[in-house]
Amino acid sequence: MSNKNARKSNDKLKETGKQQEKRRIRLSDQYLFNMSHTPGIEESTHWFQMAVAAFFTAVIVMITRMASYERPMSQFYWNNSSDQLTDFFSYYKMVAILVCALLALTILVYRAMTQSFYIKRSYAYVPMAAYSLFVIMSYIFSDYKEFSLFGWNDRFEGTLPLLAYMTMLFFIINCVNSEKNVRWIVSPLAVTSAILGLLGLSQGLGHDFFRTEIGKKLITPSWFWDKLDTLNFIFKNNEIYQTVYNINYVSFYLTLLIPLFGLLFIRSVMLGKAEPVWKKILWAALFTLLIFNLIGSASSGGLMGMGIAALVAILVLNRRILDWWKPVVILLVLLIIIGGVSFERWMPELSSAIKGSINTQTTQINQAPGVAHKVDFMETKGNDIIIGYEANTIIFTINPVNTSAIAVHDSEGNSLKLLPAEAPFYKIDDERFEGLKAKLIYDEDENSYLVIDTNGKEWTFRITRDGPRYLNGLRNIVELKKVPAVGWEDNQAFGSGRGYIWSRTIPMMKETILLGHGADTFCAFFPHYDYVGKWNSVSFSNNLNVVIDKPHNMYFGIIIGTGAMSLIALLVLWGVYLFQSLVLYRRIEYSGFLPFAGAGIFIGISGFLAAAFVNDSSVSVMPMFYGLLGTGIAINMILANLNNNAAQ
Repeated sequence: MSNKNARKSNDKLKETGKQQEKRRIRLSDQYLFNMSHTPGIEESTHWFQMAVAAFFTAVIVMITRMASYERPMSQFYWNNSSDQLTDFFSYYKMVAILVCALLALTILVYRAMTQSFYIKRSYAYVPMAAYSLFVIMSYIFSDYKEFSLFGWNDRFEGTLPLLAYMTMLFFIINCVNSEKNVRWIVSPLAVTSAILGLLGLSQGLGHDFFRTEIGKKLITPSWFWDKLDTLNFIFKNNEIYQTVYNINYVSFYLTLLIPLFGLLFIRSVMLGKAEPVWKKILWAALFTLLIFNLIGSASSGGLMGMGIAALVAILVLNRRILDWWKPVVILLVLLIIIGGVSFERWMPELSSAIKGSINTQTTQINQAPGVAHKVDFMETKGNDIIIGYEANTIIFTINPVNTSAIAVHDSEGNSLKLLPAEAPFYKIDDERFEGLKAKLIYDEDENSYLVIDTNGKEWTFRITRDGPRYLNGLRNIVELKKVPAVGWEDNQAFGSGRGYIWSRTIPMMKETILLGHGADTFCAFFPHYDYVGKWNSVSFSNNLNVVIDKPHNMYFGIIIGTGAMSLIALLVLWGVYLFQSLVLYRRIEYSGFLPFAGAGIFIGISGFLAAAFVNDSSVSVMPMFYGLLGTGIAINMILANLNNNAAQ
């Protein structure tokens, strides 16, 4: 070799060495913290660690098992169940969430002990830490610590599960380092989605697997098998509830998956002969199955979420959709076919949702004969029963010594006479209160009751030493208060009663700006004594004792449970991810698995967060959400690193 060639060879080696050193420095800059034996940030994480992440993201949603537990419910006047309770869909999901978080922490401790612990640089940790702090502080100051710690009945999304979400989010962000790791999340998701989709198909076709003897035994302990006939399914025939308890949650979590698997189908088709035909068929079949379950669940919230996801997809993918026209057309054809076959399932729900959003309360009253909206409010204060009636106020004052001596007057103190009506009722001698009657009755124990009739609806008040108290349908006496309400005055039936629930929830938020009442304690603080409001709502007029245990809005639930500041922390976490993803996936070249998977996750999360305006957080759907969010954040980091390498 000549000296000239030798010098050139040495120069190349020096350049390569410099490039390697630059790359090493660049990779080390991606660590926020790392120990001496930290693996390269691009090295795939061990399968055991990924198994924990995969189980959290993909498997927990499937857990369905009978659990018996005890809660101090007798303290609540509105409680319509005993202290001994049974759950099928949430309790063991909560247990699995906590176990996953514990395993993740154990793995992180092991990494620290072996000097292989590291933390990637990410914006996410600050809002995650802030959110966790507000969750903990809300628990510390909660009046219902037992409920706040593990969560409300049938929900079990208390302080510990919320902190477990953050633990798993941190763990997944720092575990997913490569395409192999991403497939460890996506592949189990595809398998469990197929299983749940087939389960939903059986339910939608009227052959619910859980109603079979095998299905019943699968979800109950062996000691219960001789009582299988006593299982009472609250779901109607052909309702698709899968393993998530509420038909709304089916469409809620499917907004996460359908965009992901749709994009993976597009990738499979665009690979042409490089991808086996059977894989293309499987992706198409999975997409079709999930679409059927989404539509079959008959949830307008899920349809809304998918609509937002579709808009985001058009915004992000833009002209690429034209390049992918063949697989896109196939997906649209499959969508049209499933939509046509299941027309009778989704059309009534969609029509009802549209009408509910534009109809006035007057129209709805006409659709519900017998519901009279003349009573504005009822309040018990001292010896008075105060009633708002067609914008006027009437007050019944009970003499605590002589309960039969009842004085009636208006808000200005004018005395009103009682005249005999249909026995044993008396009517009010004032045209402002026409249609309002009252009677005094006694029970076998000589307790006194004042019954007030408002256009055919009777309200019974027991006269106690502390004054009159309303006697609810559970035979419990209740002090009535005037309930603050904001919005939906003319359409409280909006969204299957969401208008009523939201109008009462918003005023509750003034107490939870900094800290909430405690995670998942919404039910304990909702004004269940608002019987007049329920009567006027139309949606709940036939069941005044209905228990409102959730706000049907994930964001409202967060504010009430852990405070408005905790919601701001989450909005920063989600918002930065969405913005980074929007910028990244509009510009990136879709030439490998990761861009398609990352874009699918981003679009799905966008739809999910939109659907969250009419759906609640739950242990059935949030593990999948946070698992995919962590995966999405990690994919963005991998792709950004690849782009930086290409730019060098």
